[in-house]
Amino acid sequence: MKSEKIYLEYLLLKIQAGERLSTEQQLGDELFATLESKVRAFVLKILGPSDAVDDCVQTILLRVFSKLGQLRQVKAFHTWLYRVAYSCCMDHCRKQVPAGAESTATGDLSNFEQVLDVKTAIAQLPEQQQVIVFLFYYEGFTVAEMATILKQPPGTIKYALFVARDRLKQQLTQTD
Repeated sequence: MKSEKIYLEYLLLKIQAGERLSTEQQLGDELFATLESKVRAFVLKILGPSDAVDDCVQTILLRVFSKLGQLRQVKAFHTWLYRVAYSCCMDHCRKQVPAGAESTATGDLSNFEQVLDVKTAIAQLPEQQQVIVFLFYYEGFTVAEMATILKQPPGTIKYALFVARDRLKQQLTQTD
């Protein structure tokens, strides 16, 4: 996780340094491929499996790449990327008419029962807590970074993370 962030920062610095066009295109393609999988996983976590996932991912990546030249601090890229992604997903949700269907995120099937139990328990959390758990445990963001991404006070994020952990603990101890 940490090495991937460093690699992304390296690619960004190379692109910002104005490498030759052919190299820049190659660097851009490499950056795009790396970012697409991260953004897609995040969008899936928020929207669940739907037709809108591809549209949101494309919109997010277009926004990010169009404003890449304006990025001043490469260290802030991840927080900014997820802020753009979250905003795009929320825009999509606001445009949709609530159908009353609950959104459940389905993870990859695994051979390990424990991993399935954890993924099932996370899918049963409220959507906001799923997002917080995903950002904290899967993406490695700090509480301060998540507060920036979700536009909420750090105390609110800490409390939501505490409640999510407590619910997960209860759900996982009930299944044992």
